[in-house]
Amino acid sequence: MKLKKRVASLLVAFFGVAGLAQAHPIKPFEPASLEQIVASHHGKPFLLLVWSMDCEFCQASLDVLAKARAADPTLDIVTVTTAPMSDPVLSGQVRTRLASLRLLDDAWSYGNEAPERLRYAVDPAWRGEKPRSYWYDATGKRSAYSGLINPARLAQWQLVQAKMPAGDRGKKRTSIQP
Repeated sequence: MKLKKRVASLLVAFFGVAGLAQAHPIKPFEPASLEQIVASHHGKPFLLLVWSMDCEFCQASLDVLAKARAADPTLDIVTVTTAPMSDPVLSGQVRTRLASLRLLDDAWSYGNEAPERLRYAVDPAWRGEKPRSYWYDATGKRSAYSGLINPARLAQWQLVQAKMPAGDRGKKRTSIQP
């Protein structure tokens, strides 16, 4: 009887993840995509994580973000994987990983342009180390960080965002500093 319940719960989890993966397609990240992302989050703080499947610190950072999102569903997370969309096997692995973490709602994957050009579009100062995260406040100002995202760093950023005066949250800055 316990085995039947376990199998049933695994099937429910699998089909739930599969349904989530279909409901939120991964978008191709092209040179103009960052502008789209920033514009769609105007007036709201968000975190953008650039990651890959073969990066252990990326996987650990995704786990931290997933746990934080589960505790605070308003946490706005954008993921950009350096995996090319043209690789169907890798794309499937990315989709499965993000779906299992419930981080598919704003997911991007490198598109057709050369990876160097896409990396430059994210941040001209970035040299390709991963994970690479960008922490945007509600005004559009961002700070870059290379390395593992840990719960303390994330909590500190969330605290700062919560303390930002309401009048400053919707102000648009003319430039975004890397």
